Amino acid sequence: MDARPDPDARPDPDAGNGATSAPAQLRQATALLRAAVGAVPGLGASEAVELARLFAEASKLAQAGALRCAHMAGDAGARRVAGETSAAALLSSLSGTSVGKARAALGVADKVRPSAVLEAALSGGVLSLDQAALIAPVALADPEAVAALVETAKTSSVSALRLEVDRAMHARRGELQAVRSERMDHARRYCRTWVSGGGVRLDAFLGPGDGARLLSALDQGHRRLAAEARRLGISMTHEQLRADALTDLARGTGSADGGARPAFLVRVDAQALLRGEVHEGECCEIAGVGPVSVTRARSVLGEALWTLLVTKGVDIATVTSTTRVVPQRVKRSLEMRDPRCVVPGCGATERLQTDHWNLDYSWSGPTELSNLCRLCPANHRLKTEMGWQLLGGPGRWEWRAPKSTDELASAHARPLRRTRSGSRVRGDPPQPSRRRTAPSRKDADHTTGSARRAHW
Repeated sequence: MDARPDPDARPDPDAGNGATSAPAQLRQATALLRAAVGAVPGLGASEAVELARLFAEASKLAQAGALRCAHMAGDAGARRVAGETSAAALLSSLSGTSVGKARAALGVADKVRPSAVLEAALSGGVLSLDQAALIAPVALADPEAVAALVETAKTSSVSALRLEVDRAMHARRGELQAVRSERMDHARRYCRTWVSGGGVRLDAFLGPGDGARLLSALDQGHRRLAAEARRLGISMTHEQLRADALTDLARGTGSADGGARPAFLVRVDAQALLRGEVHEGECCEIAGVGPVSVTRARSVLGEALWTLLVTKGVDIATVTSTTRVVPQRVKRSLEMRDPRCVVPGCGATERLQTDHWNLDYSWSGPTELSNLCRLCPANHRLKTEMGWQLLGGPGRWEWRAPKSTDELASAHARPLRRTRSGSRVRGDPPQPSRRRTAPSRKDADHTTGSARRAHW
């Protein structure tokens, strides 16, 4: 890549004496970044992806550096050197953001500073400011959990990281504090509406119980309307279907498909349910919402509205189907284990599809929990149609680019064959074919037809 000097860059006062000050190095790095941005239109797809990854890392580093410098300058330094009223105003003018966002960013930097692990991850470009803001409360409540959350942030989406943070915070609370927190969340509930662009917009906040009911009702309405749209041959986006489902709820027609009530999944360990509180290593969660108190889980036992999965009794790992149909118990466990697309960094939670990730069903892959995962439609299509690979397994997922032609040929070199009993088993890989020269007429006359076929 051609790293031509930036014509707009200011002359380096330290260039003549050979000094390598931090400003001089950063000016050189900025010139390289500008050159790299200019080279983007001529790159191929793979190079563009790699460059985007490097730009994202540089962005994290630049953001962390700007925060640190603005904080070191302080309000007095901003007024004396730059003529700004405060450090937030200085950061706002330099980064092109509002003063409120700059002030919030400096606040996150202050919360991160007490944790050496978290500060090192932020200043080293490992975490974005949003990720650091999520982990910062855990650094105060449970410093030992920070390192694990930083590792999670490297490969997870922001929504997945938020769920892990909620679990870490919930584990530090007792049952009484969890119940109080839920009451506070309920007291914070609101629904605001305003007219915008010729339509009506909504913004609402609900507690975990009411929120789960609403999400379940919208999901049921979405499925019903999507099936009807497919039957009529109407093309509608996911957002349009959700909007129609919400409108049906307002009209009182949301349960027109037989009067089904909303149903959603609650997972609670059996011992925690009996004991009345969650201990270390146990969980009590609403699928798609997050951790809740055991009191909340107990309160729904008598309601037909809920589906409760108590993690005791039948070993779900032993439940297997010989068809594509996923057994109900396995389906519920899969929904709880994979609340979002398992591809690292995706985080999609809508319209997830079940996939035989390790061994495809067409290759006798079993329909059991260990061989199943949930993928968003886009990633499912990449895996099944374009050769992208999902490896590792639950908690260790890896998403890799398609194999080469030779690797694909080797992977599929063990075709299925039927035994005398009719069962399908994996056959031995065929030997690589080697082109041979044609036999002489004399040799051909002394070989039988079957021998000829074997020879060729």
